[in-house]
This record gives sequence, C-alpha cells and structure tokens, in this order.
Amino acid sequence: MSDPKAELEAFIQTTEFSCLGARAALKKGSIVHGHYPALGDPESARAHYRDMLGYARGIRATLSDKSFRTFVSTFEEPGGILDEEEYERLLWRHLQLIHDIDSRTYGLDEGATSDPNEPNFGFHVAGHSFFVVGMHPGSSRASRRFSRPAIAFNSLMQFMLLGDKFFSMQDAIRKRETTNNGSVNPSFTTYEYQMPSRHFSGRMTEEDWKCPFTSRHEPSSVKYTSDVMQRPTG
Repeated sequence: MSDPKAELEAFIQTTEFSCLGARAALKKGSIVHGHYPALGDPESARAHYRDMLGYARGIRATLSDKSFRTFVSTFEEPGGILDEEEYERLLWRHLQLIHDIDSRTYGLDEGATSDPNEPNFGFHVAGHSFFVVGMHPGSSRASRRFSRPAIAFNSLMQFMLLGDKFFSMQDAIRKRETTNNGSVNPSFTTYEYQMPSRHFSGRMTEEDWKCPFTSRHEPSSVKYTSDVMQRPTG
C-alpha cells in the first residue's frame, strides 16, 4: 500500500511544485497531515473536522512572521484522474459538510467573513480562517497535480503576519511557476484578491462562476478595506 504522507513530502520537493511556504513547512517539520477515505463523503468530513478542530484551536499561538504551518488532508477516493469540474464539486461539497458542523459552535475570525463572494473570505474552522489549496491528479496546473485528491489549509493570519515578506514570497513563487510551469496560474493574475474562493480548486473559473458554498454564519459586520493584503508601493 502506498504511503500518502511520503507521497506528499516527495511531491513538495519536486521541481514542479511552486509553493515555497510549504517547502519551508516541510523543512521545519510543521506540516500536519491527515488521510481520509473519500473526498466529499460525510463520514470522512466528520473525521477530517475532528482533526482540523484540534489544529485550528491551537494554531494561533504558534504563528509568527517566521513560521510556516499548514494542514494537508489527503484522500483515498476517488481514485484515478478527476476532471477539474468534478474535483471542484467534491472539494466544495467536502468544505460545506465541515462548515455545516463547525458553524453550529464557532463563528468568524476577526476581519474575515465566510461569504464566498467577498474579498475577505476565509474557510473557517474553530473561528480561524484559512486559505484552501486544492490538489488532484487531473489539475491543469503542474504545481497542483498531486497523485491523489488533497486539500491544504493555510492560515490567513499567517499571511498577514508575514507583512511585506508575503509579497516577496509571492513574487518568488510566481517566478518559479513561470520557469517550471510556463506561466502563473491565470486565476491569480485575473482575479488576484477579488474573490479568494475562485482560487481554492486551482482551475480557472468562468467570469460568471458562482461559488457552490453557503455560509451558515451571520453576515460579517467588517467590510473589506483597501489596506488589507495589498501590495505596498514606493
């Protein structure tokens, strides 16, 4: 039987994989890994949520401008190669199942919303917001073309604590993407920070795309402002 964690660690070290934050987390031993039977399955989502809950409750105290931490979940099923639309459907079904459990108890992170149409959207677990990176064998992007369905959860607070270093790292990642994969993911260059939910699955979404996710939280009273996660000038 193959070892999903070993597969993940090997993938992160390939030339095609672009995320320098994940490489740093691997080097520091700060990747938390969970493996589950099936993406989009209610039982798997419940088990996944139990693991994510413990991770999210403890993450805030571990973050700094020098830390790189991520939770990566891998799935046994579906096996084979999914097309990007089917992976996207299963990804959002899985996230919805987790959110439906979490939102019964926990609310929103400060400055964030769980409305997928907003620029300050984050996927919430235990009141902590995450940016999600989907990976699967059928991805059109080599940097997300992992051997099995997977989801990485990166703390949005982590990005904020990095400050200007976030943009330096972003530039380095995009340079690496261009060198090794021919281009930067067009989802990011087209939509940037307008609607983070567009980027979760990794595919280039249509202009009229509607996120298949329904927030169970009360609407956030905090509105996105232009000084949040904006590249400095001068």
